[in-house]
Amino acid sequence: MKRYKYYILSLVALCSFSACDALLDEDPLYSQNSNIVFQTESNADLALLGCYGYMASTNAYGQMWQEVPIVASGLAWSQRPEDLNALNTLASNALVSPTWNGMYKVISEINAFLESIEKSSLSESVKNQKGGEAKILRALAYYNLVSLFGDVPLKTIASSSEGISIVRSPREEVLNQVVADLKDATSISEASAVGRVNSWTAKALLGKVYYKMAALDINAAANWQNAKEMFDAVYASKVYSLEPKFSDLFGEYATSKEAIIMMNYSTGNANGVYNRGSNRFAPQASTSGTNWSTYRVAKFAYDMHEGTYPGDPRIEVNFLTRWRIRGGNNQPNPKPQVGSILTPNDSVYTYPYWTWKYKDNAEDVVPGTTDVQLEHVGKLPYAEFADPKNPSLSFIENYETTHGKSPYGESLVKATEDFVKVGNGNKWPYFGKLYDQKQTGTMAHKNLMVYRYAEMLLLMADVYNELGDTPKAISLANEVLARACKSGTIASAQPADWPSSITKEQVTEKLYFERIIELCGEPNIYDMVRIRGTEYFKRFLELNTTHELTIKGEQNYAASTNNFCDRLLNGGNLTDYFLRNNLLLPIPTSEFVAHPGLSNSDNKFGY
Repeated sequence: MKRYKYYILSLVALCSFSACDALLDEDPLYSQNSNIVFQTESNADLALLGCYGYMASTNAYGQMWQEVPIVASGLAWSQRPEDLNALNTLASNALVSPTWNGMYKVISEINAFLESIEKSSLSESVKNQKGGEAKILRALAYYNLVSLFGDVPLKTIASSSEGISIVRSPREEVLNQVVADLKDATSISEASAVGRVNSWTAKALLGKVYYKMAALDINAAANWQNAKEMFDAVYASKVYSLEPKFSDLFGEYATSKEAIIMMNYSTGNANGVYNRGSNRFAPQASTSGTNWSTYRVAKFAYDMHEGTYPGDPRIEVNFLTRWRIRGGNNQPNPKPQVGSILTPNDSVYTYPYWTWKYKDNAEDVVPGTTDVQLEHVGKLPYAEFADPKNPSLSFIENYETTHGKSPYGESLVKATEDFVKVGNGNKWPYFGKLYDQKQTGTMAHKNLMVYRYAEMLLLMADVYNELGDTPKAISLANEVLARACKSGTIASAQPADWPSSITKEQVTEKLYFERIIELCGEPNIYDMVRIRGTEYFKRFLELNTTHELTIKGEQNYAASTNNFCDRLLNGGNLTDYFLRNNLLLPIPTSEFVAHPGLSNSDNKFGY
């Protein structure tokens, strides 16, 4: 049978076998008839691979579980008009419903699989192994649903036409089921074939679940300790470790020792299981495929990283700010690079960069060539701002008055004015981790990190800090920072180690923002900005509401009907109501028609 090049380290984006295609039908036979019993281990394995495959499909991590968590995180904005005023207005477009359905499809298939394998005559060891793998997938699906929607319907038995309509269960009950599934899965094999989950996957994910429960104040004292025990076990095992270079985590067809749950995608399988992340997030005409550039990075999000850690090598990975010129979408080859470095002769630049022409071109030669450089590249002078996380308009407007002649001539002021204009153009960065320059059509073939060791280390650090061991927390965080420093072509001074003198409260806040920086543009980012509740969520969103360039853009937007503009969230009013309601997305209204027993309670946001 034909094998596609379609691997994962700990969670397979499966349809590895052509025989598996039949299992990716919308309504596969075995899930509709719980009386089907697997006769052989091979039959059971093919069905299990189908369950893996649904986790990688378009409604799951192939698209929707990249698109919705990232764009609703607060770090991004959409060109769609209805998405500009608040984070949660995704409910008014067509994204939330398939996102919801994607995880429930995984759950439905797994429920049917578990029931069928339990009825089979297969050995107990086979039932335990394959059932444990399935339970890890179900645990991940329910964790995702709780993270985005809060209280959700909990179903652990195979569906029938009479038993589909059920009410929501409290998220504590759902998370308890997640814990039970993962505990069961800790007894499966510690080693696994490439692309299969194992007991270490279960333990690392279980630690994260305990962390979330503690952060939600669900049996907090016990769950901080439970999280520590799980994280300690994984840490001591040395099964996972940090990749030496941050950029290596987001390559093509890769395996990674840092991946706890990771998916890879090929461009050779068009049966509904492929990666559309680059298609949705990359700039138009920036790859060999088709790109819609539907989403951009908010300027304040870029400035948060640049202003916190100037020179951090992760900036070039998190944010796409330049790319080679192409003639349009689906052009296989970009414009040839003119010299030894990228220049405006051959590349496009976005915020915080701009291009301009000198009046005197006598010495404007492209490095490494004799070609005249048509334009030059400037970058906002972050080191000169009083607050590098918030570029000052008055400082820029009065630069020559206070500093003498600007090295950029008049271009700095003009560039800043252009950055806050309403309209399309290269005024915003893009998410670099999702960018696939070799994209084919709408399909990317890069890996997708779902849960990785660096995230675990930062959560583990938070757990130690909560339990009173702040020095250990700082040490764990510094492991992640040290890797970042060494991720460039030469070692960087930033991000520097955190000093041992900082307090417990300072460590909590620094860890909160460090997770946002480290995981920017990854599917877990929605959860990470909200996992500490409204207090820290507000501190994060205040970077938007106080950002001078965003405020100016909001003022310009008032006089325009153009929807290309990142704007102040809720008009800059971070009320308690707004913050609470944006901790979760609303359940799709389509579910109320399909399932009369289901409803949002007090308001449309799922509370």
